Order: sequence, then C-alpha cells, then structure tokens
Amino acid sequence: MIYDEAWRVMRHVALLERMQSQWKLSRGLGIANMMVIHRLSDLLTAGDADSRSRALAEGLLPDCSTRIVYRQEPDQLATAASLLGLTGVEAQAVGALAKGRGLWKVAGRSFITQHLLHPAERELFDTDARMHA
Repeated sequence: MIYDEAWRVMRHVALLERMQSQWKLSRGLGIANMMVIHRLSDLLTAGDADSRSRALAEGLLPDCSTRIVYRQEPDQLATAASLLGLTGVEAQAVGALAKGRGLWKVAGRSFITQHLLHPAERELFDTDARMHA
C-alpha cells in the first residue's frame, strides 16, 4: 500500500484507523506499507494534541521498520529529530543533504544513500515537469 501525499489521508480518522490496521497486520495480509509525507510535522496536523487522529498518526512511526528521510528545512529539523529519534549527527546530516541523498534508518542502523534514477524513471516521475513547460 502506498500512501502518497499522506497528509491528505490523515485528515480522516477512519483512514488513519485503516492505516494503523494495515501497518499492524501487514505480514498476515501479505502487504508492505509506504507513507510519503513532505515534513514529519505533517503528522502533527492530523488533529489536536490529545485527539485520536493525532495519536493514530504519530503511532504509525514506531511501526515502521525502515524510515527514509530526505533533506528537511531548518525549521523542521527539531520536529523530525524528535519524532524519528534522530541523533544530533543524523539531524545535522538531514539538514544538509543534497538532492537525491537520504538518511535511511533500517532496524536501528543509519545510512546516507544516493537515490539513482534510470532515465525512464526520471521521465515518469519528474514532478518538476510543469515548471519546465
């Protein structure tokens, strides 16, 4: 299951409940889950601080065994570090990553990776295409 632009889904408690169920039961269902958000602070917009929506949204992170973080703006670093449990070195790295580089946290280990696109992929997934037209 791929939830692209997941900040939109997180507006609805029923969809967050479905996501939680899919995360918790993924092995039994034979699925993998992916949530794509622009900023970790998007999780904090799912509802008020003490709301069920917020608890569900924030609860998805501990159930993710692989976390991929691309460069975050300076005003987002503290929230990202807090929600992901980043070390100071990791947070500093996330704030300075070049385009296409990401911090991968896999089973407690961290790696800086370079995302490489095949030319055919670049054509399919160029989200800047409208700016060039």
